[in-house]
Amino acid sequence: MKRILSVALLSFTLAACSEGGALNDTLKVSVRESIVATCTTAASEQIPEGIQVDINQVCGCAADKVMDGKSVSDLVANPPSPSEGVAKVQACLKELGPVTVNPAA
Repeated sequence: MKRILSVALLSFTLAACSEGGALNDTLKVSVRESIVATCTTAASEQIPEGIQVDINQVCGCAADKVMDGKSVSDLVANPPSPSEGVAKVQACLKELGPVTVNPAA
């Protein structure tokens, strides 16, 4: 996740001349989308069959937590580590409630 986020952030940063304004907002939206996509892909591969969880909601929550209080420059200089991402996902799972386990059919 860190490598993909770093590449995405670097490409957006090269296009940006300064922090603030519409460009910064666009960059933050793009960075968030990248984090959610990476999280969703990684998590989807690890959820056992029969476990129901809204992974998009969990990953969106985790992306918001990773980005909270950080500028695009902060995220480029210090992209979130895999352990930080996992910690944010765990916090979101606790906040969003328990997952549902479907009994085997």
